Amino acid sequence: MKLRTRLSVGLGAVAIAFAVTGWLVASTQRRYLTEQLDRRLENSIPLAMNLLDNRAVMLPAEENDDFTELFIGHLAPDGTMTVIVPSALTAATPSVTAEQAVAHARGANKAEPFTVSAEEGGEQFRVIVLKRQPANGWDLIALSLDETDAASDRLLIATSVGGLVVFGVITLTWLWVVRLGVKPITEMTFAADAINRGEQERRMPMYPPRTEADRLSRTFNDLLDARHEADERLRQFVSDASHELRTPLTSIRGYADLYHQGAFQEKERLDDAMRRVSGEAERMTRIVNDLLLLSKLDQGVALDLATVDLAPTLADVVADALAVQPGRPITLSVAQPLTCRADAHLIHQVVAGLVHNALVHTPPDSPLEVLGSLAGGAVMVEVADHGPGMDPETAAHAFERFYRGDPSRTRNSGGSGLGLAIARSIIEAHGGRISLQTAPGKGCLFRLAFPVDGPPLTPSSG
Repeated sequence: MKLRTRLSVGLGAVAIAFAVTGWLVASTQRRYLTEQLDRRLENSIPLAMNLLDNRAVMLPAEENDDFTELFIGHLAPDGTMTVIVPSALTAATPSVTAEQAVAHARGANKAEPFTVSAEEGGEQFRVIVLKRQPANGWDLIALSLDETDAASDRLLIATSVGGLVVFGVITLTWLWVVRLGVKPITEMTFAADAINRGEQERRMPMYPPRTEADRLSRTFNDLLDARHEADERLRQFVSDASHELRTPLTSIRGYADLYHQGAFQEKERLDDAMRRVSGEAERMTRIVNDLLLLSKLDQGVALDLATVDLAPTLADVVADALAVQPGRPITLSVAQPLTCRADAHLIHQVVAGLVHNALVHTPPDSPLEVLGSLAGGAVMVEVADHGPGMDPETAAHAFERFYRGDPSRTRNSGGSGLGLAIARSIIEAHGGRISLQTAPGKGCLFRLAFPVDGPPLTPSSG
């Protein structure tokens, strides 16, 4: 059953329940008022009988009103009504037939009231018929139902007006809920179906602010935008990865074709071709390993954490750099000891990658500083060079995968554009962050910061 149908049935049931309740209240009230009238009739029997017997009666003060409202009459066997005491409330006379009198007459102490209409007009009476021997005919005591009917009518009118108000409120509630609740769900369902059919640019409609539909619509649109952005990044990533892998594969295939064509008859040319094939295969292996590492880091693979001193790690990185470029001025400044909880192998990979970038992209005589310290419960590692630096646009994309700010730094320098992306993923996996300060002609300062006690525990790891 649709939500709109359920809502309609529910509100309809409320309306019916209110109508039934109003009818029951009105019926119960009328019955109660009629019973009160019957008691007044029964209490009036002794007084009416004394009056009919022509006996003087002193009425109690509280019964004067009741007695003046009484109609007292005599019904002959032929149906003729003789008015003995008319009611002070009405000029009408109850219409009682001999058959009714026979059916309802009782002894003086056990009379049963019943309802009859007036001889003229629509007025009704409650009547008690008294059969007294040896008199012919029947004595009647009656009270008008005008006040009872009026009270019942007022209650019915009030209940009806209340019912109309409730029905109006229910109708407005139905329209309000349908407009702000059911209709948005229907529209969002149609939009979701359209997106599922391939309309990737389709988005959820907007709704009044600060409503559940508005929050759901915005959240769903944000989710669609995030998915679209993720798909774009994935397509770009696959495209870049394919481009990076295609280059070494093309070279390897080219050398293989030349070999099959007999182009490497001389041993020297064959050795050179095999060296180049080996280099391209090694380069392709590095790209694949970098992609696998990024994939593991994206999946939140647990680090090999241990309590280590990073001072020797930084010293090893500087020593390796000096072995590659002995003439470059490289300064190492590290707090002793630099003890923390980290994956020493991955931290070594990050710092070594930053130092390698500085060696490749700055002049051989450009100074290079590596700093390590502890500050505020965090490990701080800085790698600073004094090279050409980066422009703001290049710096903004520096940590993106496969991004190269300088097109000339492509495959000749051996870079794949994944180094800084891997560095950021590793540091973020340690619960820290990596930042870059640079400007054209001002060099680059890479700063790493991560907690001394290691990454914070997650629900899955705790």
